[in-house]
Amino acid sequence: MVSFDAAKEFLKAQHLAPLLSEVQQQLITLNKWSTVGQALQTLGSRNILSAPVLDEDGEYFGCLSVNDLLKSLYKVLAAKDPEWFEKIDSISPSDIIAVATEFTKQTVDKVQHAGDLWLLNADDASTLLDAVMESFRIQDRAVHHRLFVCSNAHEQKSNTVANTTVINITPGSERLSATGLKVTHVVSQSDVVKLLWANKSVLADALSQTVEQLELDDGSVYTAPASMSTLEALSQMARDHKSSMGVTDPASGNLIGNLSVSDLRGLTIEEFPLLLLSVGEYIAVRRELGSLSKADALAGKRAEAATAGKWGELLSGAPAIGVTGTSSFESVLEMLAVKGLHRVYVTDAAGKPVSIITLTDVLRLITRPPPPPPAPAAAAEPMSDDDDEDDDE
Repeated sequence: MVSFDAAKEFLKAQHLAPLLSEVQQQLITLNKWSTVGQALQTLGSRNILSAPVLDEDGEYFGCLSVNDLLKSLYKVLAAKDPEWFEKIDSISPSDIIAVATEFTKQTVDKVQHAGDLWLLNADDASTLLDAVMESFRIQDRAVHHRLFVCSNAHEQKSNTVANTTVINITPGSERLSATGLKVTHVVSQSDVVKLLWANKSVLADALSQTVEQLELDDGSVYTAPASMSTLEALSQMARDHKSSMGVTDPASGNLIGNLSVSDLRGLTIEEFPLLLLSVGEYIAVRRELGSLSKADALAGKRAEAATAGKWGELLSGAPAIGVTGTSSFESVLEMLAVKGLHRVYVTDAAGKPVSIITLTDVLRLITRPPPPPPAPAAAAEPMSDDDDEDDDE
């Protein structure tokens, strides 16, 4: 089995603080009284997936991500009609605009979640491996995709272990437990993968290992045919707690695109009827592939390629990134780090999706603890003189 010991030692030798200067960028935040509509526009215009939510004092209050927005949309739909999913084909543009109006007027403090905070002290000696294991919780089933680095807004008592304090704050908790923290940086799983790529020599022989050899093709993959309603596909993602689905050709089953929860960003109330389009046409409109304009789509027109069943042609300008079982780990890492992707799909020889590799999968593989040593075999009991294996008594 290939070893990732050198990579783990590298992460252990990297302190979190120096990395912050490399990932320094303008910190985009939301106020807790911002509306969901404003959040959609902010996330879309800034091309980000989440933002810290600040209270009236400018201190940390929570986190809002695109996944929170999708879950909230699903809840608003269910609240209006618990059986809406069974009636999805009869939902009209005016129906979805009514839902969008209610959805977007909510304030973000009602839909946010508890982010993962890392309190960085002046003498912090915590390492990047600490952050990956303790804050991303990379070996857990439910992981964090980013951490917010905080400093004390004012003098505050806190308990520290090895100069590191990890704080989880639940939205709606008492002010005393939620004050005094100023968010200064965001560090994501992508930042760590990019750092590993820049120092890929620490991955040594693992780089030449194939997806199949590293068992990165063993997972499952969620897909939707390009002809499926976008609203239905997003609802399945909300229900199954997924952030993306591979888009397949309805005839061949081959991978032709990707629908992500991030495709909700930037929608205005008037544009919510676009969710009634097929997945293929929705992607074509939102990514401006040229086959169907937004105005035409909102007027009820369809893409010619869609009506002709040429879904691959429709999405040829925005194909999903795929690898095969024989692709090298180095090629996968390069796609994630250099192209800034969050996932790549694994396809079979025919082009059908069979698995998916995410940033989480990569970091989980690299930091996986060694398997426990095999338990010693129980000593065989000495056979007595009276024992006879052929005795039927």
